[in-house]
Amino acid sequence: KDAPVEKTATQPITPNSTAVQNASFPDSPSESFLMSYDGTHGAYFQELIAKVNEVYSGTRAEIPTGTSGEVQNMYAIKRMALVSTIANNPSLQGQGFYPITPMQDESLLKAGKLPDPSKYWEDLALLLYDTNGNNPQEAQALKESIIQHRTDLGLSQNDLEKKLVVVSAGGEVDSDMSYGVKPIIVPGITQVYAHEILDKTGENHKFEYGLDRGFPAVSEIGNGDRTLYMPSGDNIGLRVLFRVRDLVLYARGRDLAYSGSGGRVIVCAEGTSP
Repeated sequence: KDAPVEKTATQPITPNSTAVQNASFPDSPSESFLMSYDGTHGAYFQELIAKVNEVYSGTRAEIPTGTSGEVQNMYAIKRMALVSTIANNPSLQGQGFYPITPMQDESLLKAGKLPDPSKYWEDLALLLYDTNGNNPQEAQALKESIIQHRTDLGLSQNDLEKKLVVVSAGGEVDSDMSYGVKPIIVPGITQVYAHEILDKTGENHKFEYGLDRGFPAVSEIGNGDRTLYMPSGDNIGLRVLFRVRDLVLYARGRDLAYSGSGGRVIVCAEGTSP
């Protein structure tokens, strides 16, 4: 991963809202594949990229066009745009494809079904430790969206005081944000939950697989060949959970728009696995 280069955003655009059916994210999806310009799902991805760029052009969520190969340089801000674009377009939503969740990623990794995991890194979720540190504008916007949708997300008032995992966040164009996009909750799609592992900051943890909602259970850390790297200190802010080529997990990524050709997105099919 390389250091990001910030870019001035365009004026806010609010995409048309579409009623979103509650998405189902099976732990072991029946289908998973890397986002590519061509191949079996090339037409779908070309439509998705075009729709993303209609709304997010001029922001760091804009996706370069292409004709062949895997879509490179993907990161958290672009994933937010993918989620919102799918949710706001019935033809795309009807295909039932969404970016992979942390739990799906770990389940497929254990089953040996994750596409070429040694060849790329992938941002998997947002981690809202607090609103005072890293990415403060985005952290505050996300916290406000979580509060607004607390009941829909199944969160208690007490949960709002905890460190939260935010899976499949959407994105809304906002020129006041560092990358031109603010993270939002997409009802029926975005999942938010507290996980006790986020309290284990200040040290790194050995583990085997993250099969407790995408993370190792606290009772299971200390064993295994993989490492979960945690942030340290106070005022941690909004971070990114990402997996890298050597299969370690980082729960401390600072950049929502990490510029680097190695970033990919795996897309999985909704519904019940066979």
